[in-house]
Amino acid sequence: MRFGLPGWLRGYRRAYLPGDLGAGLVVTLLLAPQGLAYALVAGLPAQAGLYASIAPLLIYALAGRSHAQSVGPMAMTSLLVAATLTRLAEPGSGDYLALAIGLALLSGAMLAALGLLRLGFIADLLSEPVLAAFTSASALLIVLSQLGPLLGVQAGGASLPQLLAGLWKAVDGLNPLALLFGATALAMLLVARWLGEPLLRRCGLGGPARQLWLRLAPLLAVLLGMALVAGLGLRSALPVVGEIPPGLPAPTWPGLSLDQWSQLALPAFFIALINYVQSLAVAQALAQRRGDEVDPDRELLALGLCNIGAGLSGGFPVTGGLTRSMVNAEAGAQTQLASVVAALGIMLLASFAAGALALLPLAVLAAMIIASVSAMIRFDSLRLAWRIDRADVAAFALTFILVLWLGVDSGIVAGVLMSLAAMLWRSSRPHIAELGRLPGSHHFRNRLRFAVESLPGALFLRVDESLFFGNARQVRGEVLRRLAAQAGATRLVLIMSAVNRVDTSALLMLARLDAELAARGVTLHLAEIKGPVTQRMESGGLLAGFAGRVHLSAQAAWEALAAPRRGGGEAHTL
Repeated sequence: MRFGLPGWLRGYRRAYLPGDLGAGLVVTLLLAPQGLAYALVAGLPAQAGLYASIAPLLIYALAGRSHAQSVGPMAMTSLLVAATLTRLAEPGSGDYLALAIGLALLSGAMLAALGLLRLGFIADLLSEPVLAAFTSASALLIVLSQLGPLLGVQAGGASLPQLLAGLWKAVDGLNPLALLFGATALAMLLVARWLGEPLLRRCGLGGPARQLWLRLAPLLAVLLGMALVAGLGLRSALPVVGEIPPGLPAPTWPGLSLDQWSQLALPAFFIALINYVQSLAVAQALAQRRGDEVDPDRELLALGLCNIGAGLSGGFPVTGGLTRSMVNAEAGAQTQLASVVAALGIMLLASFAAGALALLPLAVLAAMIIASVSAMIRFDSLRLAWRIDRADVAAFALTFILVLWLGVDSGIVAGVLMSLAAMLWRSSRPHIAELGRLPGSHHFRNRLRFAVESLPGALFLRVDESLFFGNARQVRGEVLRRLAAQAGATRLVLIMSAVNRVDTSALLMLARLDAELAARGVTLHLAEIKGPVTQRMESGGLLAGFAGRVHLSAQAAWEALAAPRRGGGEAHTL
């Protein structure tokens, strides 16, 4: 990785400036209320959302590569922060804020280290069904967590039972005015989502302009709520954001003990993992629109530095936001200068408009979060998995249920374990096909799917998986079962065209299988061994024992075995 003046700045063109300035201003207006809202979801003071929106934008402009990626607080991340910290400290306390800062620093350091070590593949720990289940269940929890502010009551909780119990206890304190504000804002946002597209199309707006106006609908609801509170003098009649200290954040460092850092380590890793997956997905979506490429390791490093910046400025963990980034792109962002403009805009708001932001009704912020997050509750992956792989269905269902029942932190741990367990389960039971030759050709196909010819006394089996400790015993057992079902077979050919890797356990299994079959009067042959597998077999001294029984192709093995009483025929050792 090279460091220095960012590429977008070295090749900047004057023609980019109007788009970057306009997009930066638009994102400022969208990110400010979002930051406030997501800070409250995380159980933090509202200003922490502003602080977490400044440094990451500036840092990503220097370290990131995506032209329109907008890094800042996100609903999912905020819920993870709340779920982690509510067990360690009282929300709103000094210790709670210090732990949130520590979480940002620790997750940022992990991301940066993974990026420097080029470990971007770590995102593959989460399969698509598990990630979809986690996202949907977390979105449902976020929606439920915002019902309290929507009703004007205090109702906490990090899991479904806790949230429902909290709402049940607090419902008697319902604030009708807060409910009116929240329900009206929610209705506006849902109408904009469902009917805004055709209405704006009738007004003659083009596709990009329509999308931009629809994504700015939450800003309209926020401005209207603030105007009504100020104009009607309702500040004391319903819950609002409240006083926000004016000015910019000062550099800070959490005074955490070694024990507190250790308690944050595992949650920080999973927050880093989720943030990276989300941010990378957004960067890839933006890159596809322009035909660009994404460097996962560079994104890891950039996101890590953004989180470190957020922590040092008094914020909490951040990631690339889909809505903000798409708004940034559709508003005309050409380079990361748009993020610099947005950061400067938020700095101005924090310095000079803190009084106005204090008038934001919490019910309107709750409506904005509900409308935005509810779209993330999707079951497309579950329906697809039902048609393709029931193991993915089980992974989706278990992750979804555990996130709801235990909370997002425990749920994501279970999700990662489910992803790995499903992968190991599939690999431990590889598909083994019995092959025959298509008449008049040199092509071999599965006997169950094609009309093929067989060679008397010979059994051709293809193992469709790499061989390792997790499936060596299963492969041996299945090979012996197939051989027992083939009466009169005295020669077995293992076709290894799909075997990309072998480990020590697999090599020992092959050696023992060869000896076991020889004792039964069956000769084991190998065919189509790949180069890396051949090297492993040579290093382990196994290949020499198969001298004369290693064939270049299935056809070569067929010809060798078909030749009457000519030893092994011509065999090719790779």
